[in-house]
Amino acid sequence: MGGSDGILGRKEGEGMISEARRRKKWLKRRERWLVILGVILHAVYMLSIFDIYFKTPIVHGMDPVKPRFKAPAKRLVLLVADGLRADKFFEPDSEGNYRAPFLRSIIKNKGRWGVSHARPPTESRPGHVAIIAGFYEDPSAVTKGWKANPVEFDSVFNRSRHTFSYGSPDIVPIFCGALEHSTWETYPHEFEDFATDASFLDEWSFDQFQSLLNRSNEDPKLKELLLQDNLVIFLHLLGCDSNGHAHRPFSSIYLNNVKVVDNIAQRVYALLEDYYKDNSTAYIFTADHGMSDKGSHGDGHPSNTDTPLVVWGAGVKYPKPISRDGHSDHDFHFVDEHTHDMPTPVDWGLNGIERVDVNQADIAPLMSTLLGLPCPVNSVGNLPLGYVDMIEAEEVEAVLANTKQILNQFLRKSQIKQSNSLYFKPFKPLSQHFSLLEHIEYLISVRDYQIAMSLTQKLRSLALQGLHYFQTYDWLMLMTVITLGYLGWMVYLILHVLQSYTSLAEKILKMEQATEQKNKIGKVYLFGCLLMGAIFVLLYVEHSPPLYHAYFAMTVFLWTQILSECRFVKALWRHLSGKKFNYAIKLLATCAISIIFLEFLVNSFTERKLYTWCFLIVGIIASLYLFKSIRWRSGIPIFICFACWCLSVFTLMPAEIPDNNELVIAGGVIIVTVGAAARWLDQHSEGNKHWSSICYHETDKSRHSMLFYVQVLLVGLSSIMVSLSTSHRTEKQELHSIHQLINWTLAGFSMVLPLFSENGLLSRLTSIFLGFAPTFLLLSIGYEAVFYGALALVLMAWILFENTILHLTKGKKFSKLEEHTTLENERCLQLSDMRIPLVFMVLFNVAFFGTGNFASIASFEISSVYRFITVFSPFLMAALLIFKLFIPFMLVM
Repeated sequence: MGGSDGILGRKEGEGMISEARRRKKWLKRRERWLVILGVILHAVYMLSIFDIYFKTPIVHGMDPVKPRFKAPAKRLVLLVADGLRADKFFEPDSEGNYRAPFLRSIIKNKGRWGVSHARPPTESRPGHVAIIAGFYEDPSAVTKGWKANPVEFDSVFNRSRHTFSYGSPDIVPIFCGALEHSTWETYPHEFEDFATDASFLDEWSFDQFQSLLNRSNEDPKLKELLLQDNLVIFLHLLGCDSNGHAHRPFSSIYLNNVKVVDNIAQRVYALLEDYYKDNSTAYIFTADHGMSDKGSHGDGHPSNTDTPLVVWGAGVKYPKPISRDGHSDHDFHFVDEHTHDMPTPVDWGLNGIERVDVNQADIAPLMSTLLGLPCPVNSVGNLPLGYVDMIEAEEVEAVLANTKQILNQFLRKSQIKQSNSLYFKPFKPLSQHFSLLEHIEYLISVRDYQIAMSLTQKLRSLALQGLHYFQTYDWLMLMTVITLGYLGWMVYLILHVLQSYTSLAEKILKMEQATEQKNKIGKVYLFGCLLMGAIFVLLYVEHSPPLYHAYFAMTVFLWTQILSECRFVKALWRHLSGKKFNYAIKLLATCAISIIFLEFLVNSFTERKLYTWCFLIVGIIASLYLFKSIRWRSGIPIFICFACWCLSVFTLMPAEIPDNNELVIAGGVIIVTVGAAARWLDQHSEGNKHWSSICYHETDKSRHSMLFYVQVLLVGLSSIMVSLSTSHRTEKQELHSIHQLINWTLAGFSMVLPLFSENGLLSRLTSIFLGFAPTFLLLSIGYEAVFYGALALVLMAWILFENTILHLTKGKKFSKLEEHTTLENERCLQLSDMRIPLVFMVLFNVAFFGTGNFASIASFEISSVYRFITVFSPFLMAALLIFKLFIPFMLVM
């Protein structure tokens, strides 16, 4: 095949059919192994996430630090309103009335308040672990749905004399399931139904606790237990979280649930004060995470990280007039990394009262201090002195106990790392920690509490830095290896493409003798094996995890393969160096455009609107280009422009998809229309050179016509079920079992039908488009259903555009005889072919961002699954959400 645009020149002897077939078989075998290698490589490197970011922070072997002060409280009540965001708790309703009158009266008259700042992932388990155990979740728990304990850890409950706990089956067993000195109970999983008003779950928790106190009047042993000190009472109130997911945080149901938890706090307080009558109970009210406007959580947005904190009772300071700085922690660093020195919102009505913000993990040492217990040994929380009512000497002792506990973790991690390292790099700022501790003890003995407090807080800060140092000790090494591995994979693929689809490899084989070539390759492989062996020995001596060996093995293997092709790389460089200056400019321009596109894709992760401009501009450019090349009567340029402009609208849509059944049903109509248009195009393409090659006409018309009508029928039935399922769930607050069965049947049956479609490109794609449409419609809640049809239009336009370009190119370069031959064989790559992977990558990203998603763990609308399941099931719900994301990806692929 001729043409000067080939990257590495022209292929020779392509007219030889047998040679082309042998080469095709060789390529097929080679690329099959490349696919297997690619899957293994990405699977191994994806696991590196767990070693870099999801490495457990928990270590064992530390002794608890006993506090040297009297316990301010005999018992502590912890009320956690799951999913309650700070602004909805503090702000008034539309009538100017506050939703939590009891807790506001506590803030103004009896206790302290602030905002507790959670750290991503803002999920229920990580939030409760931070509150109760004082550290930020062992990320390896993500593999078990945030439920099981991959590594056992200490908590305030462990240190208590006895813990009473009532609430969700997903939270309470985490802390009490293996705890002998605990009394706990949970409601059945079936109670967590998103179709209902979940505030009854909060009432259930309170009723169980009230029943416990009532039973104690008839049970002397229970009465004796309740009268002991160091007790913890934990009520987990799930209602806000479930109602936030199901109805969103601005709904009347969610906002009413705020009143419910406030009322429960009031009743718990009245119940205990009447029961004990000793003013020795401390109370903490907070939340594990907030709730985004979409009804989801997980990321670091302030609506997810900012939660209310109200503390009162024994050992707690009374309200204090606001200081000059607004609140006492304006210089403190918070884990969610947002600005916190902003004034308290005026509509909260708390401007005159000092606000003490904390990190979520700080609540654990606060609870331990109030009860006079050792802090949990894995805690990284700082004791917030703004809440505890102690004399100066006791404050220093409390902070010192907190500091020693964190320092013990640091020393244990340092010891473990040093014992496993051939070359150990210590954390130098804490090399003199022992002498500093002795000096603090001396200052306490001479009652110089102010300097002792300052040095203790400095030592605590250094200990936390040291913990972070050892938590990230291997980051540089791992990131370097993984980055080199991915770069090696890219280079290896580029070399494969250049060798397989150009004639340069054949020229090199003619220039060098086979024996010399084998000797050079043998030396490279020997060097690679020796290097890999040396690394394995080093990793084994350092007791590195098995996956470390896999990361290094993959990286060394890839770069060994690349070095074995060094002669080809040299020949490639010589070939490019010999090209004319114009070609170099063209090559550099193509690379520059590709880099700009990649930067565009990176920026689109934070700016979805970029895709709107992209499709508006591309629609115009593609249409003008085709207008110059083909007759306007073909309609292809106008169709391409129309399709691009339709798709450009969706990245302007809000990320919070509003529920709109009418749009979903309209999406079904559009999907049927697009499918019918594609079928008409497929049946009337004979004689049209611009799209005839993407159609297939040697088929059984009647059988495939029936398949098309069945698929259209299923799309129609799905649209009807969208309306029926949603209306019944809204009215009856339940998902009808018959509706659920029909929805699962429609989704499952429709996805099998594309397997029986005809072989033509357009007809097969149309069948896949219609086959997955029922599932996508049933998982849609708003405009994303219309997006599905718009995306299909653009994909059809892309196929027509590329097919038109192909025929225009062949028309310029070949006679009819040559044209027939080139359809059977491959051609050299051209620089202009770069547009195809670039367009693919843009469409692949649009398939994600166009449906209201954004680059966040909290991107997903959990309400999308309510036509299939409403009872909380994290893995099944997550699988349905991921499959919904996958459907547009599959259309593009």
